[in-house]
Amino acid sequence: MKVELGRGKKYFPRINTVRLWLSFDASIGEPKRVAANFESALEIASEHDLRIIPVLFNNWHSVPDFGGISLEMVRYWSNRQHKTIPANVFDPYLAELVGRHTEDPRVVAWDLCNEPFNSGEDPTYVEWLTWVCGRCKELGTKAPIGVSLAPDIRQTKVFEPISDILMIHPYGNQSYLDDALHLGVQTGKPVLVTECCWGHVDDFERGCITERELTAIRKAGIGFLAHVLHHSLVADCHREQYGPVSTAGFMAFIEADGTLRKHRDVFNHFT
Repeated sequence: MKVELGRGKKYFPRINTVRLWLSFDASIGEPKRVAANFESALEIASEHDLRIIPVLFNNWHSVPDFGGISLEMVRYWSNRQHKTIPANVFDPYLAELVGRHTEDPRVVAWDLCNEPFNSGEDPTYVEWLTWVCGRCKELGTKAPIGVSLAPDIRQTKVFEPISDILMIHPYGNQSYLDDALHLGVQTGKPVLVTECCWGHVDDFERGCITERELTAIRKAGIGFLAHVLHHSLVADCHREQYGPVSTAGFMAFIEADGTLRKHRDVFNHFT
């Protein structure tokens, strides 16, 4: 992480925030190690003058899969009325990570879940994330809370009541961007793009996409985080020799060997 963030600051010196996906899956097996690694991540980011938006859960699944939650997991393991369950398995995870960083200035905001409806819309997710939000507030977090959502204004409206910040993934959808901004005005809540810059296997085309999306976002006058900084074996973050590539193409800004991808410096025109 120190190497990758160092490269990020080298190529994009004005970046100030990183959205960091955490792993509930890993915490089940080694909660103390995950908590220690999270603290190390915060320290490394701070060394590079970066603050962090931690993503607590994820419901985007692809190939190779990043892991995350599922409807079955949420229904069963968060059901406090189910007498066969010894405890709500999500509570220790929140207490260990959120509870230990309630006033940490390195945390910009808490992203409760990445695209919770991406594997199908279900009210169970809303009920569960409402509980997660409430638990974070009970733990005393001072940082604002949001839920990162795919470009669908219906979803943004569903999760608006538990969002201090409207976190959106417009990915070039101008009508959604406009609708989200309008909702922000109506509710008095800020809007933040937590993912943008759709991918492409062709470097020049990706550069054009990046410029087009960031032009619209800058015109809107809101902050943004691009997806994704560095090559990874996670889906959509690598070239073809490392595994399957979807219609999202290759989304990383920095190659596996640490070099800057061609036409990626266009990003600096918007920071």
